[in-house]
Amino acid sequence: MNEEYRPSTDFVSRVMKNVYEYEKSKISFIEWLVIHPSIRYLVLGIGALMGIFKTVPAF
Repeated sequence: MNEEYRPSTDFVSRVMKNVYEYEKSKISFIEWLVIHPSIRYLVLGIGALMGIFKTVPAF
């Protein structure tokens, strides 16, 4: 039990590489909303309807 524990020389770089890969793989809720196709089409449709209803009284 006199031996001192010595981690491998590249221990920190391996762990940080895994951390960076994990952080890169995560996606935030806001990014998901912007990327998701059905949400984009929903926003586009609502914008189109609002534009139509705003212009109807002008005629």
